Amino acid sequence: MEENVMTTYLIIGANAIGQAVAGNLVRQPAATVRLLHGADETLPAELAAQVTEMTGDLHQADTYIPALQDTPIVFSALTGPDVDWAFEELFDAQYHQRLPLTRFVMLSTAGVDDEVTGQLAYPGISDVKEYLNQQRYAAKQVDEAEFPYTILRPVTLTETPATPAKIIAEGQPVPAGTVSRETVVQVATDLLINGGHDYQSLAIC
Repeated sequence: MEENVMTTYLIIGANAIGQAVAGNLVRQPAATVRLLHGADETLPAELAAQVTEMTGDLHQADTYIPALQDTPIVFSALTGPDVDWAFEELFDAQYHQRLPLTRFVMLSTAGVDDEVTGQLAYPGISDVKEYLNQQRYAAKQVDEAEFPYTILRPVTLTETPATPAKIIAEGQPVPAGTVSRETVVQVATDLLINGGHDYQSLAIC
């Protein structure tokens, strides 16, 4: 009997990065792509037809239980405030339901490690100190879940065309600046498909 090599991907968040990563993953052979998002986000019809769309309150543990079946590779595209709250509920569901994960890739931001030299912009964030604290706590939860993970810390995102990613390891200074959103999408997609950089936090410039 032929071994089932289906890979399940779970994307959390339907923002531009979440949608772009999902769009890349659906082109993989033998891939099931779930896209879980809150009721305030919508998917383009073309993408909705290619993924398993799941909606719910991301601050309720029960929302995550169906999405976390089948040992998925998870990408959190969540940005903005309260990511830590969403992760509390996600990992609560994962732990109590004994749902193993294959790996977890988290989109975070440069600045969480006080590693940025210069002034970094955080568009749409009114309380930067609280936002960075929430990001730190979310990353701590990912680390404590004890599945292979990679945390991505891009500098300020732009709509410019992709350029080759400059990856800076944790503990190294990161110059303030900008990076193409598409560059971050490429890095995230590669990690989800090919793995690597386990238990690392990477700045992307």
